[in-house]
Amino acid sequence: MAANGERTDGARRYQAGRRVTLIAAGINLFLAIIKFAGGVFAHSQALIADAIDSTSDLFSDMAVLYGARQGSRAPDSKHPYGHGRIETLVSVFLGAVLLATAAGISLRAAQRLLDPTGIVPPAPAALAVAVIAIALKEWIYRYTLRVGRETRSRMLEANAWHQRTDSISSLVVLVGVAGSLLGMPYLDPVAAIGVSVLIARVGWELLWQSVSELTDAALSRERVAAIRQTIRSVEGVQGLHLLRTRRAGPDALVDVHVQVSPHISVSEGHRIAEHIRERLIADLDEVSDVLVHIDTEDDQSFERGRTLPLRADVEAQIRAALAGMVGAGQLQQILLHYEADRIGVELHLPLAAAPDAATGRALAERLREAVLQVPHVADVAVHFVG
Repeated sequence: MAANGERTDGARRYQAGRRVTLIAAGINLFLAIIKFAGGVFAHSQALIADAIDSTSDLFSDMAVLYGARQGSRAPDSKHPYGHGRIETLVSVFLGAVLLATAAGISLRAAQRLLDPTGIVPPAPAALAVAVIAIALKEWIYRYTLRVGRETRSRMLEANAWHQRTDSISSLVVLVGVAGSLLGMPYLDPVAAIGVSVLIARVGWELLWQSVSELTDAALSRERVAAIRQTIRSVEGVQGLHLLRTRRAGPDALVDVHVQVSPHISVSEGHRIAEHIRERLIADLDEVSDVLVHIDTEDDQSFERGRTLPLRADVEAQIRAALAGMVGAGQLQQILLHYEADRIGVELHLPLAAAPDAATGRALAERLREAVLQVPHVADVAVHFVG
């Protein structure tokens, strides 16, 4: 049932991302053509630079389409955590493309500034092209950002901000062209450099965030605090430690050690762990999987309890210590409680072994004294059960 839900959610996210990216690609193609044509005929270097940026957007859109398709695939035997990191790799590619584009634009604009005789003032038509570009880019930015947030896709959100950067770039171009028409032709290549700076900033931020994700950086402090609060609110939780979080594309993965009472049953501890998992996935949209390790104590100090033997050795020593004692042959069950560097023991005998209170107390005391001689045993309780 869970696998079917994951496949349905992945397909829905892919279809939404595919639709918005194809629309963005169509708009970018249109803008690249009119910007380049306008830049050539209106003699605007800033507009041509903006056209190059729109052309690079087409490659970015194709990469986003690939990332959305591959990242939406359900987990399999080779990728048990899903394929979300493919989206992260695409985001790294987008960041690198933006940085390379910014460097190329800046280099060409700087060459023009060093040779001011080659600067040709742009024609008024460049203004109209810049206005059209601003309107279209702002619309596609808002649309892509909304879909990215609805589908929890950082890749789509990054592409949305890429679109917003283009909108700002076109605004810078508008200022540069207007300044050139007012008798300051050097403003056009200066505007082109301004565009490249904006592009580089977004590229660097996208690259940095994506690389951090690939190196398993934790979620933000706010999200980690929300996770802690949710876990602590679950009934039966006495504490938590070793909380670790990381991202895998649009999803977040959580590992945590939770401390519960050492005297509850294994099944109750498992139910608490499952409830924590269900709550985190329900309360935090980005959390897709949670691994809960149940502890009876804070085991952050890994040296504690490492030398304690397992049941087979402990039980053999207990039975050896009780060998030949009156009543020991009726022993029904031995329960062990591991606490830090010591072991608590419970002995269960039938009620028939204690026909009266005095006999029961004497038998319990003899058994208790014998078992306390076993190494690591610090406490012994004897119960007569029906």
